[in-house]
Amino acid sequence: MNGILNILKSPGMTSHDVVSCIRKITGIKRVGHAGTLDPEAAGVLPICVGPSTRLIQYLDHQKKMYRAEMCLGVETDTQDLTGEIINTNSMIPSEEKIKNAIHSFLGEYDQIPPMYSAIKQNGKKLYELAREGKIVERKVKKKHIFSIDWISFHDNKVLFDIVCSEGTYIRTFCHDVGQRLGCGASMSFLLRKESCRLKLCSAHTMEEITQANDLSTMCTSLEEVLDHLPALNIDASQEQRVKNGNSIPVNYIHNHGTSDMINTYENNYYRLYFLNKFHGIGYFDHIADLLKFKLNFKDSIK
Repeated sequence: MNGILNILKSPGMTSHDVVSCIRKITGIKRVGHAGTLDPEAAGVLPICVGPSTRLIQYLDHQKKMYRAEMCLGVETDTQDLTGEIINTNSMIPSEEKIKNAIHSFLGEYDQIPPMYSAIKQNGKKLYELAREGKIVERKVKKKHIFSIDWISFHDNKVLFDIVCSEGTYIRTFCHDVGQRLGCGASMSFLLRKESCRLKLCSAHTMEEITQANDLSTMCTSLEEVLDHLPALNIDASQEQRVKNGNSIPVNYIHNHGTSDMINTYENNYYRLYFLNKFHGIGYFDHIADLLKFKLNFKDSIK
């Protein structure tokens, strides 16, 4: 089995819980997830099974889409409502001011990761330090907010959709909006609607996965989740180089579906096809004028 399962994670499960369940169901040890979801969050969790686990680092760098709810006037130590309340404020700004504050985060955004996170510092996870009552300095991370769609405002809670860069903490975003407004805020709900080009509408529940007769029919192909990368064809004469994972001279590479030569300076990574089969991911060494494999599925060639 080799593919990616679009799992609808339910609240209460950790991302690793889902991985463990898939391992038990399939009997395959080589299982991993792309993009962690907090235990109380729900939504799309891409699960890679078999050789596709090698793709995780390329999948997780894509935009994410969430539906989130922000509770104004409440601050907690975890930045969501699962944590201990550390401050409350009944002075809630007007709807117009809230909208302006939220939309002021559009574009590049400096975010400090929360203490309650799995990020490691000096070999220890931040949440482990937080549980010991320790607060340490964290490095600012550059994130990007691509869009924010306001849905509703009721009982001091704002419901909105947000599209952001990978690794963005939505609960920290809510916290930062609250700081900008001066009333404080925490995240009260989170649903991931899209990740790694997998959408909520096509996600499978764990119950569906458990009852499936053939999980391979529920897998999304590697090509589909990588279709944000441009595709290239390797000339049939290069079979031995492809089998050995050797570099390919640029004059033996063409745009997938055409015989046109390519501009090797346009992109960082490419999907590679050999004999019309997806074969891996590559990049160009501009100094040597060679295409090099970053990831080579050698089993594609029999």
